[in-house]
Amino acid sequence: MTDESFNSLDGGGLFPRLQQRYGLRDNPLEMETPFFPDGMRHHALEALRHLCGFGDMALLLTGAPGSGKSRLLAELVRSESSRLGFHRVPAAAMTGSNALARDLRQLARSGAGPDDNPRDAVYRFFRWSESRVGKGQRMVLLIDDADRAPPELLRLILDGFLAADRAKAAVPVFAGEDRLVELLGADESSVFIHQIHLRPLTREEVFSYLEPRVHKAGGQVDELLSPARLERIHSLSQGSFSRLKRVTPGIWLDIVSDASRRKRTPGVDYRQLRLPALALLLLAGSWWFVSQQYDETVALEQEVAPAPERIRKSITIGPDTPATDTPNEQPKPLTEPVAQPEPASEPEPEPEPEPEPEPEPEPEPEPEPEPEPEPEPEFTPKNASRYVDINELRNRSNGWTIQLVAGNLEQTALNILSAYPTLDEMIYTRGERKGEPWFMVFHGNYSSRESARQAVTRLPDALISRSPWVRTTDDL
Repeated sequence: MTDESFNSLDGGGLFPRLQQRYGLRDNPLEMETPFFPDGMRHHALEALRHLCGFGDMALLLTGAPGSGKSRLLAELVRSESSRLGFHRVPAAAMTGSNALARDLRQLARSGAGPDDNPRDAVYRFFRWSESRVGKGQRMVLLIDDADRAPPELLRLILDGFLAADRAKAAVPVFAGEDRLVELLGADESSVFIHQIHLRPLTREEVFSYLEPRVHKAGGQVDELLSPARLERIHSLSQGSFSRLKRVTPGIWLDIVSDASRRKRTPGVDYRQLRLPALALLLLAGSWWFVSQQYDETVALEQEVAPAPERIRKSITIGPDTPATDTPNEQPKPLTEPVAQPEPASEPEPEPEPEPEPEPEPEPEPEPEPEPEPEPEPEFTPKNASRYVDINELRNRSNGWTIQLVAGNLEQTALNILSAYPTLDEMIYTRGERKGEPWFMVFHGNYSSRESARQAVTRLPDALISRSPWVRTTDDL
């Protein structure tokens, strides 16, 4: 399998097919709750809670891509916002020291001017954060995807924290891959940094993660999480949450290629053996050809022409032999040869009778005309106030709209409409795809692509996360 998302809703996505096949009420792979505590995730969450509130060390949350680092930080913010003040450093602030200093100045609302040295601004922020403890709320800086930031900015944040009172200053939490340890210049002997590592999920932990979500969505656990399917999900996901969400729909729909399940023997590359195998095959073929020529030559040499048969002649000499005056005269035979009778002539064959004339074929009856197909019943929308015929959409003058969702079931479109009743410009229509009904939900009618893209940014966050598709009405 590639890394392309199976849950993308461009063109309908796979969830409508899962919904139609298994009768799911909701997508189990998009459920953020309940929080998954296994795989040392609950232990990591408790360590973050304690060290952010009472620790004096910078924190490193490391793991492979898709191991759940961002989800763990989100759960930390949700559960501890009442006693801790969280600030997520945006990616734009990690492009340079000036951008980082500007972001921390706005957070601290200090009297320092914008022309101050960025290093001094970062150090001043951590000294200012010490005062927040006296007000009953310690600050926490969350730097997600820190491994993508310049190493000098990470060291600047760490040095600013170490220069302040570490028991009171804002706690920096760096999240990223394992190479983040090298970027910070930290090692196992460092007493100022505590690392929390998230390992990949095991096969049993993958089952523990999916089982409550499948049950909540109304699916059959024994069918969707059978031993064979669970083994394929764990093998292809490699214990990663992001990979698990991508490959699981394809496995449930049996569209994942069997080639992705084949395991190569470690350390053996069979492609390197192609040339030696070809040379060995040519050598065997040439040896067989030469041996065949040798056998034919030996067989021809052993063949000998047959010797002519010898004819024995006997001469009888005795008193009964009559004497002849002439030595060259041959003796006459005693008996005359009996004349053989001539063979009787064969009788002439009788003439064959003439064949009888074949009867003429009877004319075939003319086929009855096929009945004309009955016309299909017209479609009646369940929500006529929000339904627009597809031909009417194609004839619109502006020509640009936003597709939110599509699928084979009308109920899929109705669910989106009922979930956002305040969006008056949301409509749905019925088309055809591969001979099947195809229901699409659209929002708005725009004169250009840019105006439609600007309208996407004003949609609710839940709809933006579904990757809306800006398209023309001509190609509906």
